[in-house]
Amino acid sequence: MIYRNPAFAGLALSEEAEKALMAAGRGLAKRMKEQLAAFQVELSGGAFVAGLSPIIDERGQAAAILCVLRRQAQAEELRARLAEAERRLQLIVEHSNDYVFIFSRDRQLSYIPPSWKGKMNWQPASYDDMLAFVHPDDAPVITQKLANLYDTYETQTAEFRKRDEHGEWIWMEASGKAIIDEAGKLDCVIVTVKNISERKQYEEKLRQLAYFDSLTGIANRIYFERQIGELIASGTPFALCYLDFDKFKWINDHFSHQAGDYFLREAVKRVSRELRHDDFFARIGGDEFVLLLPNVTKAEMTALAERLVSSFHEPFYYEKQLIQSTLSIGIAFFPKDSDRIEQVMKYADQALYEVKERGRNGYAFYRPVEHRRIVIEQDLPFAIMRGQFYLCYQPKVRLTQGRAMGIEALLRWRHPTLGEIPPLDFIPLAEESGFIFEITLWVLERACRQVKEWERKFPGLKLAVNLSPFLLNRPELVEHVKRILRETELVPDRLILEVTESGLMENIETGRHILTELQQLGVQAAIDDFGTGFSSLAYIRNLPVSLLKIDRSFIQGIAENSKDATIVDTIIHLAKSLDIEVLAEGVETESQVVLLSQMDCDYAQGFYFSRSLEAEKLQQWLEKYNRSAAF
Repeated sequence: MIYRNPAFAGLALSEEAEKALMAAGRGLAKRMKEQLAAFQVELSGGAFVAGLSPIIDERGQAAAILCVLRRQAQAEELRARLAEAERRLQLIVEHSNDYVFIFSRDRQLSYIPPSWKGKMNWQPASYDDMLAFVHPDDAPVITQKLANLYDTYETQTAEFRKRDEHGEWIWMEASGKAIIDEAGKLDCVIVTVKNISERKQYEEKLRQLAYFDSLTGIANRIYFERQIGELIASGTPFALCYLDFDKFKWINDHFSHQAGDYFLREAVKRVSRELRHDDFFARIGGDEFVLLLPNVTKAEMTALAERLVSSFHEPFYYEKQLIQSTLSIGIAFFPKDSDRIEQVMKYADQALYEVKERGRNGYAFYRPVEHRRIVIEQDLPFAIMRGQFYLCYQPKVRLTQGRAMGIEALLRWRHPTLGEIPPLDFIPLAEESGFIFEITLWVLERACRQVKEWERKFPGLKLAVNLSPFLLNRPELVEHVKRILRETELVPDRLILEVTESGLMENIETGRHILTELQQLGVQAAIDDFGTGFSSLAYIRNLPVSLLKIDRSFIQGIAENSKDATIVDTIIHLAKSLDIEVLAEGVETESQVVLLSQMDCDYAQGFYFSRSLEAEKLQQWLEKYNRSAAF
């Protein structure tokens, strides 16, 4: 014996124990194994557990044998403590709402939670067996995610459907994490799976409520915009018609709102009877109705418009009361009149306005005014230099306190010959030509300087500026924002950049990167017109967004339409669960304000508080409003 630990001084091996150790040592040296399984030996001080390991010299020979002795009582205590720890861990796993699976480094299932075995009454032996529970449409995604996890060691998440114990499909969310050992190699993969059916049901309920108008039963604005997107994506030409049921306001005022609702339902039926199977009819506002007619010629459109107008010459009857109304229609074609849907909608509206100017009860096709467009295109690059652009601001109000919390900067163009040019007429041209970048920087700098001037009078006032979707592909935007904040000395957290839901979804990767960089500066991001696109709250929770602006199309009907109220309430509560604040756009009545306050909405914006105002008038409004809110 070369060395004895002083702790074992005075302990003597029994003759049998010494023979056993010597024999084990000789066998270990001969076989050159790394370690010999532990076995019991008797010393004068009691029972011990011995473990033997060889010490190898430079020639690869066993130069010595290391013998480690541990009192058997201590070993048993350690085993008991380990067993208790394993039991507690088992209890935690078994009673968790999540399922925990462990995959070995060679992708075999090494642990399945007992709760899973109990519910499914079957124990999968491999990953392929697990896929038997997954919906066939979701299985490829799960397979790819697991492959990515093993290849990259990066955490992966996925949503999928699986069969429950009753054979029904339920929604689950899986999150997989690679466990790396000290050598940097994969030890195992831990996958946690939780039931997200309740969240999915909320989202499904939201989608169902969002697509159809509760009064008339036809599509609403969201479904309409989705249908337009599908037609454009498929390259299908179509006619877009704005319909106006003449005297609708008079019917509401002269008879009753119940009579008005009856009239709308019956008017929708008359229009629907004249439509083809593929024609699309939607209510996009209180009294705003629109038709989409794919693959229709001008002659066919003329014949349909005449039939529709004629159908309204017969009066309506409500509780033996005669109601007389007429129909006005404005028509434009995509892509004949324009290949930009915003322009087509504007042209159809212009055509409808022409019908109203003629006395209503008729239809009109859009007639191009080329000269105006040419002037706008020619003068747009010089509008900043010539001082033709100016800013208006619309206040945002905190509902709980009543005070104005911020303002939104809105760009306006006052042309010397064309007069006021609506943003819808020049913003698309600015985006097409690329001038939108310079225009946005001009708006940012002017608005930041203005808010900085107001800082003493209105401390904490926040500024919101709209970002075109085209700018979400311009990484240099971040440096320009940083420069403008530095030059204007505006604190970054006073700035909110608003991006539309659809625009962000179209540029999701670069948009996420840019918004993340801006967030690191302290600048906040908001989703504008939320509810009109195709994203979900589950997706937005992964974006650096602090505010959702609910589109005005939902707010208009919340006092009269229970479905609109349910949609808004659902959006607010789901957003709050993700720590995202909510602002309602287009608030126009006191009843809307009361309902939104009851729903715990954070902020509101709309004509009920104020229209957009130039800086001087807005300052007067802020002073007056904040004084009244203080009492």
